[in-house]
This record gives sequence, structure tokens and C-alpha cells, in this order.
Amino acid sequence: MQTSGELVRLLMRTGYWSVWHGLYAEAAALFNGAKAARPESEVPVLGMAVLAMVMQQPDSAVQLLRENALALAPRSELVQAHLGCALRLAGEESEGQDLLQRVVASGRDEDARRMAVNLLRLSPSQLSPQLAKVL
Repeated sequence: MQTSGELVRLLMRTGYWSVWHGLYAEAAALFNGAKAARPESEVPVLGMAVLAMVMQQPDSAVQLLRENALALAPRSELVQAHLGCALRLAGEESEGQDLLQRVVASGRDEDARRMAVNLLRLSPSQLSPQLAKVL
């Protein structure tokens, strides 16, 4: 069955919304649905990596990005920017900063460059996600 691009975008947007609202299982299900619909795309993997980072599992995010997203899109500057963020969160500050600086210096994807610039401005303590307190 063919899934429309509009539906996949909706799955991704709803997945990110779920991440930001602490609905982690729902976010994973939505990103996995997008991945099932578009197995050739790195974008659902980026969603899962963001989820891992927010859940304070940066090593899992690094692994997802290196083993899955880079395999699908080895030249993607957006994947590189996400990997730079995950590396910094995983304590690999130098490697993460170097990767982000390369995206800034030679990147052509304006969104990836903007993301890298903003991530480089943050100190490690500012970069770390703060989990919302559940009432």
C-alpha cells in the first residue's frame, strides 16, 4: 500500500509533538510508522534519534544516526548536525563540535547550517535536555 507524502509528514509532525509533550511511546510508534511507510528515508531515523536524546539516551541516538541515518543518507548535512548534537550530549564534545563546525563551514543545507550554528552556541549544560516534571 502506498502512503502519501502528506500522511508521512503528519506522522512526523505528530511524532515530534509527542516527543515535546512527553508521550515517548506514542512518538516511537509514530516514527516507526513513518519508517515503515518510507524505509528509504533517513527522516524517521532523525525523529527516533531526537527521541533518544530527549530521553537522555544520547549513546542510542549516536548509534541510530551512525548505523541507520548515515547508511541511508551519507551526505546529509541534517544527519551530520543531529549527529554532532548527539555526540556532544554523549560526552564526545570535541568530535561533536568538529562535526558541527564542518556543517557550518561547508554546508549547503541552510536548515542544517542554522541548526549547527545554534548548537555550537550552547554550552554542554545548556544543550542537555531538561525532562518535564510530570504532575
